Amino acid sequence: MENPKYFLIVNLIAGQGRCKEIFPAVQKELDRNGIDYDLHYTNEPEEATDVARMGIEAGFTHIVAVGGDGTVNEVANGVVGSDAVLAVIPAGTGNDFIHMTGIPSDYRQAVRVLMHGSQRMIDLGRIADGRYFVNGLGIGIDAQVARDVLKMERLRGAPAYLYAAVKEVFRFPAFPVTLKGNGWSEQKSCISLGFANGKYTGGGFKLAPLAEIDDGKIDIAAIGDFPKLERLIRLPQARKGEHLKLSNVSYHQDVSVTVFSDAKLIAHIDGEPYKLPKGEFSVRVEPNALRVLAP
Repeated sequence: MENPKYFLIVNLIAGQGRCKEIFPAVQKELDRNGIDYDLHYTNEPEEATDVARMGIEAGFTHIVAVGGDGTVNEVANGVVGSDAVLAVIPAGTGNDFIHMTGIPSDYRQAVRVLMHGSQRMIDLGRIADGRYFVNGLGIGIDAQVARDVLKMERLRGAPAYLYAAVKEVFRFPAFPVTLKGNGWSEQKSCISLGFANGKYTGGGFKLAPLAEIDDGKIDIAAIGDFPKLERLIRLPQARKGEHLKLSNVSYHQDVSVTVFSDAKLIAHIDGEPYKLPKGEFSVRVEPNALRVLAP
C-alpha cells in the first residue's frame, strides 16, 4: 500500500495503566522511525469503535489499536467491513490476540511491524446482536475471572489471571446450557463455555487449543462441573490446552451455534465484561472478515 496513513487509537488505562507508562516511549519510537500519524485517546467504553470508523472516513488506511485485547476488539468492530487495516501495538493485561497473529509483545518490534508487516485476512466471531470478537466470547468462570482482573491494582498479565482463576475455582457455581449446532445438540451443566476464534483467552489460557483465526470455524469448548478440589487440579490442564481428553469436557467446531440457558449468565468478550442478548442467541463465524497487519 502506497503512502499508508496511520491513525492510533490509544487506551491509556489498558493493562491497569501499563499503556500510560509506555506510550511516551512508543511515540518516541514512532518519531525515530519517521512514521507520520494522528492519534486519539479514548475515554469511554466502546468509544474506539466509533473513532475507528471516523478515522477510516477521514482517509486513514491503518487503524492502530494501542492497548489490550479489549481495545483491539473495539477497534476491530469499527474496522470490519472496510478496506482499512487493523494494526496493534500491545499494551494490555492479557494481550491474547497477538499470540495468534505473531505480533511482538515488545512495542519497539511492534512498531517495526507497522513499517514492514504484511496484510492477512482473519476470521471474526459474531454474536446475534451484531458484536464481533477477535479472540472469543466466554461464559462462566472465565468471565468472572476477567471481571476480577479488572479490579486488581497490583497484579498484571498472566499472574493476575492465574490468581483470579484459582480464587474462582472454589466459589463459582455451575450453570445449565443447551447448545445446538449443525447436526448436533447438547445439554450440559458447565463452569465454562467458550466460543473461540483463537486459541488463547484470559492471559494465555489455551481453552480452545484447536482454534485457528483463519479456518472458517468457531470452536466451542464446554467444560462441565467438577468437585472443587478437582477443579483446582484441572486448572493447569486448561491453561495448557490439555483438558479436551477429560470426559466432562465437550468440544465442537462449527460455523454457527445457538445457545440457551434459563440461568443468568455472566460473559466476557475479548476479556471485557459483556451483556449477552436476552433469551436464546446465536454465535457464528464471519470468514475472512478483517484485514490485519502481521509480521
